[in-house]
Amino acid sequence: MREEVFEAIRKRRTVRDYTDEDVSEEQIDALLEMAMMAPNRLDRQPWHFFVIRDQELQEGLGDILVLHPHLASAPVVVAVGAQPEQSATWQMDVMAAIENMLIAATAMGLGTGVLANPESTLWRSAEEMLTEALHIPPQRGVHIPALVTVGHPAEELPPHSREDRFDQTKVHYGAWEERELQGQA
Repeated sequence: MREEVFEAIRKRRTVRDYTDEDVSEEQIDALLEMAMMAPNRLDRQPWHFFVIRDQELQEGLGDILVLHPHLASAPVVVAVGAQPEQSATWQMDVMAAIENMLIAATAMGLGTGVLANPESTLWRSAEEMLTEALHIPPQRGVHIPALVTVGHPAEELPPHSREDRFDQTKVHYGAWEERELQGQA
């Protein structure tokens, strides 16, 4: 079982090209269930997930965000929202939920891509579009810091390996200098 989990993490890659094959409601439900298993401060669960299968909305978001044309080609886009007043760590809570979703999708043979840049002007415009299109009441205070595209990958990318991802120079035992003291320079 452990190796299966490790393999799903190694195989998780950002997917930008999807086939025309649909993603079932059962698959989406499973992804959202796994997302909601994520750790979150004081079990506040500040997240909200908006499942989008609206080609016109996806194209509009792609136009606003300019650099993300694959939004329109994904069978499903999940807008991940949160209510910041529910948790001081809402951003970490949401990112943990997204990571669970990404790993679960990989284990299911699906591909995903994460789009997030909540501090940018373009993102704020996209968030305004989503708030209106998804009928999110302004008084709820929901922010949408990320979008997750979901679909069947058009190509299978090779899994990451220890050799291409693990960098010993990024590991420090104690203080920064401790790595060098232990002969890890």
